Amino acid sequence: MPPYRPIDVATVYVAFFAARTDVYSIWVVGPDPQKPIGWRPVREELTAEVALAGLTRSGPSISGYFPHPTNTSHVLAVDFDTDDGLQQAYTLSGVMSWEGIPAYVETSRRGGHLWCVLDAQIPAVAIRFALRALMAEGRLPTDDPHIELRPGTDRIGEGGLGHALRLPFMPHPKTGETGTMVGPKGPVPRTLARVILDWELADAKKLLAWSEKWDPPVARLPANLRNPREPFPEDDSTASQILISLWGVLNAAPGKSVRCPAHQDKMPSLSIFRDDRRAVCKAPHCILNNDDHGRGTYELRKLAPTQSHT
Repeated sequence: MPPYRPIDVATVYVAFFAARTDVYSIWVVGPDPQKPIGWRPVREELTAEVALAGLTRSGPSISGYFPHPTNTSHVLAVDFDTDDGLQQAYTLSGVMSWEGIPAYVETSRRGGHLWCVLDAQIPAVAIRFALRALMAEGRLPTDDPHIELRPGTDRIGEGGLGHALRLPFMPHPKTGETGTMVGPKGPVPRTLARVILDWELADAKKLLAWSEKWDPPVARLPANLRNPREPFPEDDSTASQILISLWGVLNAAPGKSVRCPAHQDKMPSLSIFRDDRRAVCKAPHCILNNDDHGRGTYELRKLAPTQSHT
């Protein structure tokens, strides 16, 4: 293999694995290394130089966002953050490879990440439907909040970012270690240039076909919320006020992600909209997910375990 300049490899790397390049996320440590601030978005272009710095540890590790502002993507991933997550990732990879959809599994600090790059852009909602159908085919849970699909939402609003995931081969920000990766034909080569040269793109049409096989379960609302003919009454309270007073979320604030009080939540999965009128949980099975639409103030109050006496 002829030598390739690192910056040229990084250029192709970004084109391959970044669903969007107008924003990225970096790991911020802060003044106390023992109390890192965490991942924070950077609304600048994800250049080859930025990616190369992350890959070579001369700069911060990089996470990429899904989907593109057009609500489409050419790259998909699944973060298996469970005790047997690595085996679950291999199971899904096996199902996908059997169906002619090449998928790659990268080890993570806990569990594993599955990656797949398509040969064309398709709607994010179709990717999410296809992934759930393929997971069901492999008898994997489709509603486990610790198994996170990327894209993480069907669509994003204007200015929205969606959910990020640490890009392949980026060092883990806490351990500095880089995961190993296994593809359809076994372990991938050690050099990134060879990895990209050998990477098998997946036929987007095959994923679209699988998206049509997903039959979402019907979510049943409580009886007092089932009548769509009656508009929700006005509620002057904010979402954060209701979450604090009726749900016990003491650190609720607009524009912030907190641990969801509606289920056993180990990681912050409940996001409060910046206008403080709505909140959404990213766990598909959660009552506060509502098909990724979340709940407004009226619903948050009615569904709360503690009811207001005012």
